[in-house]
Amino acid sequence: MVVEEEWEPEPKKTPDFSMKGIPPVAGKIFRSIAVIFVILIIFSIMFGSIFVSIGAGEVGVKFNQFGGVQEDELGEGLHIVPPWVTVTKYSVRSETYTMSGVIGEGQVSGDDQIKALTVEGLTLGLDITVRYKLVPDEVSSVHQNLGTNYAEKIIRPTIRSSIREVVSSKTALQVYGEQRELVAGEMLTNIANALESDGIIVEEVLVRNVVLPTKVAEAIEAKLQADQEAQRMIFVKQREQLEAERKIIEANGIANATIAEAYGEAEALRIINEQLAKNPDLINYKYIQMLQGQEIQTMLVPTDQGIILDAGNN
Repeated sequence: MVVEEEWEPEPKKTPDFSMKGIPPVAGKIFRSIAVIFVILIIFSIMFGSIFVSIGAGEVGVKFNQFGGVQEDELGEGLHIVPPWVTVTKYSVRSETYTMSGVIGEGQVSGDDQIKALTVEGLTLGLDITVRYKLVPDEVSSVHQNLGTNYAEKIIRPTIRSSIREVVSSKTALQVYGEQRELVAGEMLTNIANALESDGIIVEEVLVRNVVLPTKVAEAIEAKLQADQEAQRMIFVKQREQLEAERKIIEANGIANATIAEAYGEAEALRIINEQLAKNPDLINYKYIQMLQGQEIQTMLVPTDQGIILDAGNN
């Protein structure tokens, strides 16, 4: 008879979380860290997250419920802040503010073109784009003084007033014509100086479009066309004058070369005549040199020169 033994499952082993082998001091430290971590989680659940991530091109402004805005901004990366501190993020990248007459092109959906009077009293419409950015170390001041809507509170009115101030000292032709870049540079200086104390850097001002009254635009276009034609005629005249000067220089060069050649030939003849006067037989010698190496069967010579070649020599 076979007796079956009753099988009993082995009891499950529970993990041993005891700190055996760990020094008491280290154990206390670990327990303290765990308690702090649990407390932070509880505070995070009750009052909001204590972990704040600041993205690229951003800074965070801290507002302490017990002390107000703090001057030290948070840079890029992950930060741990107390639950009673809220963080507002600001971009410190280059931003643009556009005021345009084209609907949907600027910050304002409707017609937002700047109207400005010139020194002649003409009304111009200008489409303007301003590129700017916040100074990272002064964002807390911007947050405290202006708030997140700082563009509408300070940048927009500053642009409008500065543009009108500059245009009021210019003629319509200066704003519309070739001096537009110079006018834009003056606008940049005015706007930058006005916003510098608010922690805002103005990088560029673009005058994208200038709208003139119809008759004024036609008159300016006619004047610009006339100026271009005058410039073209001046260029043609200068080119013809340069060509005439070139021909004069070339003719003088040829004349000087001819004179020099004539002087050279005259000087050569003078030297030859002097040598012939001293030695009349020199001409016969030169004549003989010229005939050397040539096959001559018949030769005519002056009768008064006598025989200059040996006839018996074949």
